[in-house]
Amino acid sequence: MNVIKIIILSILISNVSYGQISIHRNFDLELVEKDSIKSSIIEKSLNGFLTEALNQDYTNKYVDTLHLKKYDFFFRKLSGIGNNSGSFKFNQPNILKSYSSDGVEYRITVSFTGIKDSIPFVFQVTELKAIPYQDHYRFYCPFEENTKDFKKKKIKTVTYFYSGGFNEKKGNEFADFKDELSELTKTPKSKLDYYCFQSLDELLKSYGFLYSARQCNFLCYDLGFSDNEGKVFLTGTNNENYLSEYVEDYLYYNLPNEENMYWTFAIGVSTYYGGYGLQYTSIDELKQDFRDELQKNPKFNFLEEFKKGRKSSVNRHFSHYVISTFLCEEVLKKGSFEDLLTLIYSGSNGELFFENLKEILNVDESNFHDLIVELINTK
Repeated sequence: MNVIKIIILSILISNVSYGQISIHRNFDLELVEKDSIKSSIIEKSLNGFLTEALNQDYTNKYVDTLHLKKYDFFFRKLSGIGNNSGSFKFNQPNILKSYSSDGVEYRITVSFTGIKDSIPFVFQVTELKAIPYQDHYRFYCPFEENTKDFKKKKIKTVTYFYSGGFNEKKGNEFADFKDELSELTKTPKSKLDYYCFQSLDELLKSYGFLYSARQCNFLCYDLGFSDNEGKVFLTGTNNENYLSEYVEDYLYYNLPNEENMYWTFAIGVSTYYGGYGLQYTSIDELKQDFRDELQKNPKFNFLEEFKKGRKSSVNRHFSHYVISTFLCEEVLKKGSFEDLLTLIYSGSNGELFFENLKEILNVDESNFHDLIVELINTK
């Protein structure tokens, strides 16, 4: 409750436009108790770091290059915060607390607040780790310290980290699938660290995100994602066998020329193997939604909906990805994984998609709709 009061107070007194960031201290908080000189050095360093985050241009001065790559998710979620847009007006960041267990390294909590349509909002509350470097401080993600007491279990090339229970059956299934995917894509069986968080909240707090408006209202990272260039996979659903996002990320990080991949179809492939979110556990459930839609609207045209992409009438993000899933199933029935890769490499905007589809399934725009109707009625 006290933290909330502090955040609201910072909103009311700090409605400043961004340029060079200059953080505020709540109640004249000293970042280092009884040491105003060190406190001033940390504050100056924090101003520099947050300015780089705002401009999405981190330098080696304030962030270790290897650490930046290892915890890409953390630094991406800090990037760009403070850029005013339309009715969004950000305040200068506010320091909520600062402490150290050894007098050398510091944990600093910063809030990002603002005003939208004259109404105060809290955008993000983040904990950073500050470590002295040369004559200033660098800033780090606290993930390693926050997860150091996690239990772990190694299965084949996968090491699982978890704070609660562990489903060994699912763990084995995923490890087997990971090796199978390596064989299908002809890529090395590299090691993977898999963090099975019990909830999205636990996942975010492990990274140092004590509050995130982006995840409160739109859970874009609730299921699973990769970090450290695909060497780490994390789920916020306590799931040791979450395949959908893993397949998508695996293709991106392990196959060459990702700029030529048609991600609509690549996501369809990942949906085929892992389902669409957690609400659909089988392809037939996905097909049923389209059967229902076709029954309600006999003029529904699958080619038109596929080309609409996110603007499709069934559901945002749904039609083009899921239609690709049905095609993936058909390709594997009649062809091979190599054929899937051909369709994946159809150009970033799918320029070659129908040309490749014609070669593989003898389907183009003229009979695309009829094929999908046939597929959704096939169990």
